[in-house]
Amino acid sequence: MTSKGKIPEPYFIAYFDEAGDPGIKTVAPIDPNGASEWFSVGCAVIRATNEPNMVGLIRDIKRSVFSTQSPDLHFRNLAEHKKKSVCDALAATNIRFFVVVSNKKNMRDYHNPQAEAVSLHPHNWFYNYCIRIALERISEWCAARSTLEEGGPMHVKLVFSRRGGHSYRHVETYTELLSIQATKGNVYQTARIPDFRVIDHRLIEVIDHNKSAGCQIADVVASAFFQAANAGSKRWNTSYAKALAPRVARDANRRCANFGVTLLPWRNWKLNLTVAQKEIFRFYDYDI
Repeated sequence: MTSKGKIPEPYFIAYFDEAGDPGIKTVAPIDPNGASEWFSVGCAVIRATNEPNMVGLIRDIKRSVFSTQSPDLHFRNLAEHKKKSVCDALAATNIRFFVVVSNKKNMRDYHNPQAEAVSLHPHNWFYNYCIRIALERISEWCAARSTLEEGGPMHVKLVFSRRGGHSYRHVETYTELLSIQATKGNVYQTARIPDFRVIDHRLIEVIDHNKSAGCQIADVVASAFFQAANAGSKRWNTSYAKALAPRVARDANRRCANFGVTLLPWRNWKLNLTVAQKEIFRFYDYDI
């Protein structure tokens, strides 16, 4: 991870957005007024050279579903009959998708001192942890892809959709601290580590949702999977997330599970999920 000298030019841009509430002090349905049972972080990765095309892509998709009243695309606000068409359109692009989906019932009022210490912000540690899990997989893909295309690992810029309640300054600090720990070999949870050859904490930007076409695409990813997992909702529907499959990242064995689609917590067999809740994860190669 470069932290001195000239800021590197990004080869990729990874846009992030989320669906659900990252709070874990109280969690529905255990607590009547608790935070959402599910939380998802969606990511859309493009080559930096394609960034100028994103605004036009969103404009064309909105026109195709006759959704032109607002300038931005917000998946949750779309009529149900328009959502599948939006996902179909994105599945036909050259954008790569990643998503981390967490069921929080077993996380209710849970504290992780190690994660809290690294995040430097006790109220944001769970959100930052989900971002770390996403970065592990995204950076692995970016390093492999750019090595294939350019002969070596190339940097990825991280762009986050601004949401109230998050300290995005701590995301940058958290990322830098992780890189220092990786260099020293004392990262907690070492099964996977973000590839800091492609991540530079100076290549992080936070932007309003309505000002970033890329973040609006990440919102579609996060929201489609949130709706697919949230089987207790009247709006439960797995077809939107399934439609994104052609562009969901796969590992070297061509599997999406624990790569393009990551289910938390790790011991997911202890979650006691319903058949309906398991459907989307089984579709994406989970054996649950």
